[in-house]
Amino acid sequence: MADDFAALRLHSEAEFQSWLARDVEARDELYELIGHELGITPASLDELEAYLLNRFPGPDDALKVGGREVTDAAARHAGLVLVLGVEEARWDIELSDTDDAYYRLPVVRLADGSSECPLSLVTAALDRRTGDYLSGVIGYLVEPD
Repeated sequence: MADDFAALRLHSEAEFQSWLARDVEARDELYELIGHELGITPASLDELEAYLLNRFPGPDDALKVGGREVTDAAARHAGLVLVLGVEEARWDIELSDTDDAYYRLPVVRLADGSSECPLSLVTAALDRRTGDYLSGVIGYLVEPD
């Protein structure tokens, strides 16, 4: 079975830290493509999803060369909404358990130890093509103001 995320998997803690350090720059590049900065609420995810649905016919296209950077930046934005909206949520990565579904992919670790993989959520949104998948999943987790 092919690993659709192979090109986006990180290989070390140092590589993960470098990925984190580039977060603002990557999101700024996405916002430039969209035409403006997105908010940090679940509602911003509908606008992000609309942009992605217009740009990519499906998840496979989003993971090809030329699409990966946009997909990664979209996942970073979705993750930011989670990190800022869910108490004690933080970016994390699993580098030792090869059986973990998100092995070597950045995830948002929740206080209960569970995790959400924003990259997986973004590609699922491109597969489902509803326009409100991201805001539905992430909005469910984010605490109301």
